[in-house]
Amino acid sequence: MANEEKKPFEQRLQRLNEIVNKIETETLSLDQSMALYEEGKKLIIDLEKELSEAKIKIETIRDGEKQ
Repeated sequence: MANEEKKPFEQRLQRLNEIVNKIETETLSLDQSMALYEEGKKLIIDLEKELSEAKIKIETIRDGEKQ
């Protein structure tokens, strides 16, 4: 995903939900489970980073309004 255009937040969150649902409801091989787990973990890290950046932007805007 490094060289390809980043998908919107909502699409990545939807994919994460699909992964969780698949792991919870389907019988998967260990390899399939591990691959999905790794993909999900990468998505979680990426989504958390984006949320953190959005929070900082909001706080910056809010602080600017107080002055």
